Amino acid sequence: MFFHVLYLLIFLKTTDASFVEEECLNYTVYPVQYELTLIPYVYKSGDSYYDCNMVITIIANAPDVKVIELDARDLDIRRDSVKVLDGDFDLVNKYRPYEYDRSRGKLYIYLTDSLKQYNVHKTQYLLKITFNKHVKKDDEGVFIVDYEEDGIKKYLYTTRLSPNKAKYFFPCFDNPRFEALFKFKVYVPPPRVDIQNTNTSLVIAQEQRRYVANNGYTVIEYIPSPQVALYQVGFHHSNFDSRHVMAKNTNDTLIVWAPKPLMQNYNFILQFGEAIINLIHEYASINRPLVYGPINLVAVPLLLNGYEIGSWNLLTNGDNRLGYVPQITSIEQMEKMKFELTQQLCRIWLGNPGEPERTRWKEEWFKEGVATYLAYYFLAQYNNGEVANHIWPIGKYGLDMKHKSMSIDWHHSTPALSTFNRTLAIEIPSRYKNLVTMKTASILWMVENWLGAEKFQKALVRYINSRRGKYISLEDFMISLDHDTVECLHQFFNGSTASRVLNSWFHQSGYPVIDVQVLRDRNPNVILLKQRQFSFINRNRMDSNYLIPISYIVQNNQNCFNCYQPRFTIGMQTYSFGENLNGGWIILNRNASGYYRVNYDNYTWRLIANTLKEDRLAIDELNRAQIVNDIFALFTAGDIDSDLAMTVLSYLNEELSEVVWDAAITGFELLKIDGANCRMTKNLYQEWQDFMRSKVAAIFKRLIDNREQRPNIRLFRSNIVEFACYIRHQPCLSLMRQFNAQPLERERMNPDFRETFYYVLQHELNVNFGNEGLNRCELEEKINVEHKIREENRFLYKIPIGTPRSLELIKSTTAKYSISTESLSTTAETLTAQPGGTASKIPPILTIFLMMMAIMLR
Repeated sequence: MFFHVLYLLIFLKTTDASFVEEECLNYTVYPVQYELTLIPYVYKSGDSYYDCNMVITIIANAPDVKVIELDARDLDIRRDSVKVLDGDFDLVNKYRPYEYDRSRGKLYIYLTDSLKQYNVHKTQYLLKITFNKHVKKDDEGVFIVDYEEDGIKKYLYTTRLSPNKAKYFFPCFDNPRFEALFKFKVYVPPPRVDIQNTNTSLVIAQEQRRYVANNGYTVIEYIPSPQVALYQVGFHHSNFDSRHVMAKNTNDTLIVWAPKPLMQNYNFILQFGEAIINLIHEYASINRPLVYGPINLVAVPLLLNGYEIGSWNLLTNGDNRLGYVPQITSIEQMEKMKFELTQQLCRIWLGNPGEPERTRWKEEWFKEGVATYLAYYFLAQYNNGEVANHIWPIGKYGLDMKHKSMSIDWHHSTPALSTFNRTLAIEIPSRYKNLVTMKTASILWMVENWLGAEKFQKALVRYINSRRGKYISLEDFMISLDHDTVECLHQFFNGSTASRVLNSWFHQSGYPVIDVQVLRDRNPNVILLKQRQFSFINRNRMDSNYLIPISYIVQNNQNCFNCYQPRFTIGMQTYSFGENLNGGWIILNRNASGYYRVNYDNYTWRLIANTLKEDRLAIDELNRAQIVNDIFALFTAGDIDSDLAMTVLSYLNEELSEVVWDAAITGFELLKIDGANCRMTKNLYQEWQDFMRSKVAAIFKRLIDNREQRPNIRLFRSNIVEFACYIRHQPCLSLMRQFNAQPLERERMNPDFRETFYYVLQHELNVNFGNEGLNRCELEEKINVEHKIREENRFLYKIPIGTPRSLELIKSTTAKYSISTESLSTTAETLTAQPGGTASKIPPILTIFLMMMAIMLR
């Protein structure tokens, strides 16, 4: 025990002095160890409670402490049970032992004598409390969940203590920075007519022994846990069964717990988890177990929002995120299931309390980003279970995480990532979870593409392995990355390094757009690059100073100077360089990995549009996807007009790539940005819907007719069907109405279409249906649909009706711009598309003449 106390004090005094001052000194008493003896009663009627005898080993951090303050909510404390023992002597004031402020959730224990400060007297005390807790379904922290097994209703206990709900489970010092040892003992009541049989008790430590006491209770004792924070504590009590798998080269064991009749539904998650653990070990190149003991996956029959971030060996999630039933589970739900478990296993590998040597991250937001980046990396290597003899690039996963982050990162109130560096991951507001995870991962992907995937991966895994049992910090990582990657042949032309790039992006909020202007009257051509902050509104559009790694491709690369490995960065100043474009286009952001958008001059945009229309495969699908997404963003931001935007997107009716269509669907959602410079109206939004309906028709029919069931095709089909119905594509709406009209067809409906069906049912047919009879997969989708409809109605309510554009202008959006008629097209654009309008400065007869000429040339 003395060594536990000594470790705690060393940790508090040496690891992070500023953190101690701000986070810990508001408490004058520290917990060293919690011992909890639990007696849970699960009645068949659902009326459940548990008794608990608790002993907390504490030390005083200040002199003259005569009041001990604990956090406790909704607990029934037995009055005579509160004791604070100094050896055999009880320090509790017998006349005023304690006060329990239920409204504030505070328990104050009053003492007759002051506690002795530990660093002077080395004295520790035992705080004893006995209490019971009535557990209900809607409780915080610890609650019961009901489910049916063989037609019989049963109940279980489970906990969800993140971020600050441990006080609902037991009295504690609820500071997320405190860590202590936990010793659990559970007494399982003997069989009785009114009590439900339970055989499964899981805590955050391995079972040490089990025996039957004289009173018939089964006693389960657990080994002491590692030092953990309160939000990492867990308890589960049920009548579940289990299956397990083991990793190939280590003793890592993955166990899933669920009702016995449903165990076959969890074969997929077990096999998938085993594959990911093996991939992690292969990546790490050392046979080091993720944790001591098993990793327990508990399928809670309830809708839960993912895993608790700090969990490492007791992972609870909703059974709809763990069980896979082909007739019920949609491909979207399957993808969530895979991502959440992979991300959690990456968190465990990067550092957890159960390690032989504890690895700690000073910036937990950075750990979250690295875990997300690695999750996508391992998902790419898993490749839906198909064996490959090479390393798959992140590719579409990288685009997905980048676009998720960009959709929220543009706003002026969005903080820089470095502002989270003193924040625990559990304390990051939910509205910033995608920012922290997806943006950090996207920036790492950008640097990976600049350095080269193999070089970056080797540097990353070498660093993680070298810091086992130590502290990991962003600064230390960047120093190591520079050391492992900066070579004469792999350095930026202007001397920039990975650390300079990362610092630039982590310490600034938002992201830039690069304006590209090509001076084609020079030989070689001169390309001007100028960056500024990207914003959908007028605010926050000033010049920016990100250190941007530049890569590009050109249409005609016969005499290209730097096409194969352009390696330079740009800053705030306008950057210029020469290149032989030979009359063709230049496209920045090769592989679309850069965390920025690009806006070209009008002539270059039209060259790109022409290539997309005539030979789209001449441009890689990742770049096509980024172009499509950028076009939607630039139009919404008011940087380009709808004529140009629709011209570039006019080729989409021929697009077959799932990656590009995902980017288009994500981009279409940007049209609903509140207060955006495009000045969205109902008429303009309708025009965009009409336009996208004409583009989605071909791929919709192709996928509906295709019976392929590979996961990537299923996901592509699901996304296209959902989008087609969302923009009111009639064949899609008819298909959903058919499911509603024919009950037998509805029963056999593809689960990948179910959420779309709910949307059409509620939004188009105005059919309201309750939750009765829905399983959790269906209920989750119904909740998603209700949220989408609320958001869409809010958007349509806020925007004005607007004035329809003239027929000629609408027709011009789908015109085929020909390079041979460049001067005419440019003049027409000058007349009709300049912000603020310049047509009034041109004689009306000339305007009419040019419009007629444009129509004839079509």
